[in-house]
Amino acid sequence: MAALILKTLAFLFVPLSVALLFCYAFGLPMELLQRLRVPVGLRILLVVFCAALVFYLLARLVQANLLELQERLPEFEAIFWGYAERVLAGLKMSRQEARLMFVAFADNFRHADLQPLGSMVGQMGVTFFTFIGNAFWVLLFMVFMLAEKESMTNRLVRGFGDSRSVAFLAAMARINKAVQRYLGLKIFLSLLTGLLVGIVLKYFGVPFAFLWAVMTFLLNFIPNIGSVIATLPPVAVALFQSGSVTSACLVALALLTVQVVVGNVLEPRLMGKGLDLSPLVVLLSLLFWGWMWGIVGMLIAVPLTAAIKIACEQLDATRPVAILMGSEQ
Repeated sequence: MAALILKTLAFLFVPLSVALLFCYAFGLPMELLQRLRVPVGLRILLVVFCAALVFYLLARLVQANLLELQERLPEFEAIFWGYAERVLAGLKMSRQEARLMFVAFADNFRHADLQPLGSMVGQMGVTFFTFIGNAFWVLLFMVFMLAEKESMTNRLVRGFGDSRSVAFLAAMARINKAVQRYLGLKIFLSLLTGLLVGIVLKYFGVPFAFLWAVMTFLLNFIPNIGSVIATLPPVAVALFQSGSVTSACLVALALLTVQVVVGNVLEPRLMGKGLDLSPLVVLLSLLFWGWMWGIVGMLIAVPLTAAIKIACEQLDATRPVAILMGSEQ
């Protein structure tokens, strides 16, 4: 029943979940501003402005790369036909014969029953662009969450009394601190990885370098497979553009070095045990949230699952659930 509600109301829960993660991620700057005695309204305004700036820069980056793709289409088409003519020469076919074969091949797919696949791909694309288009709702939810956070403690004390609210508030403080630390460090490490990947790709002259950097930043939230998925497209583009296997291998080696250094050396030092999530739990969370909310669900699946596990660790009643979700023997 709960899964049905979450899936049906995805248009509401997706921006709500993203806003909640943003609130935790911006927890450290909020605390710093509070120590500097910045007024509550100004603190919220600054944090929401930073979040809006992130969405704006992301949109401008995508727009700039789409314009660059449009400008360079003739160049990419010439490179493609250069490769294609080598293959066609070996097959003793002309370009016109290849075009006719491709049209016939496409017609077979057009008449085939591929509605489920098309529906799935279309739904994933709609979910992603709906999320980007509804950034306003994320920011709006953030404003109300941050505003309510300031007064929630006082209301809990008045509602439940001092004796009953102390234990609850202490548990919530532990949960908030643990989740905030994890998300803050994860975002920092993902930003560092994306920045280094963008610099490496720019150095090697790979097209759309900073678009791949943003993709690396997002996919870095998916353990293990995220770094592999983020590495494949820029390597393929480098191979397509240069036609040199050596150049593509150098790009791949540089990207893998960045991923290994940040993911296997720097991240354990900063985050200790890190997620400590069972690989099976990670896989199930990716499948579940991906089924629920598409691409956006897969991107936030692991942070959400990690937050749930951290929350379960702080309470005696739910600690066995956290142990079952962990990877320790």
